Amino acid sequence: MPLIGLFRRLKKLFLSHERQPVDIRLGVFRGIRVLTVPANSLQLQFGLYERETYKYVRRAHAKATWFVDVGAGNGEMSILFSKAGCPVTAVEPWTPEMLRDNIGLNNARGIMISERYLGTGEDEQPLDEIPVPRNGLGFIKIDADTAEFSILQSGCRLLAQTRPLLLVETHSAQLERDCCALLAGLGYRVEIIRNAWWRAIIPDLRPPHNRWFWAEPA
Repeated sequence: MPLIGLFRRLKKLFLSHERQPVDIRLGVFRGIRVLTVPANSLQLQFGLYERETYKYVRRAHAKATWFVDVGAGNGEMSILFSKAGCPVTAVEPWTPEMLRDNIGLNNARGIMISERYLGTGEDEQPLDEIPVPRNGLGFIKIDADTAEFSILQSGCRLLAQTRPLLLVETHSAQLERDCCALLAGLGYRVEIIRNAWWRAIIPDLRPPHNRWFWAEPA
């Protein structure tokens, strides 16, 4: 695609490739600062990165009284909820130092970082063991690069007892079916979130089946 190639060349010419503080200017995370490479984070800065999830994030932000952020990444979602007064557990075994840097950059409070992998494996921590308040409506986001079903399996007791809202990214059609079936069996209503229309113009470089779903108690 000639336009995409031109856009990439312009980014390479005019945007820094060194990690530095960047303000998120638009979207649900507007006002949060992250340490990132400007040339690689334009979608995040201008409110386009996974924009299709934003209305669900806003819905959870308005209702949730606690938050578990599995695959916290840069930490923008953890920071958003912490600034609303929610106790947050940010699970980030891949890049915990980056997460800590961004929490400090935003002077965020009330975020507990876990560096353990979650799931049903021998060396993994079950989601059931994450300490959360047992009263009030919670919210769990899972973006774990193919571990999503194992993580949900490891949290069936927590999901049944506390009935949190869920935002989950799946990384194959089979994983999507398995996750949705498990949650339906626990009494959840599931809504598949279609990928943003503008992906037809700016293609997603991730695997062919890569999308989110929203789940809430039926």
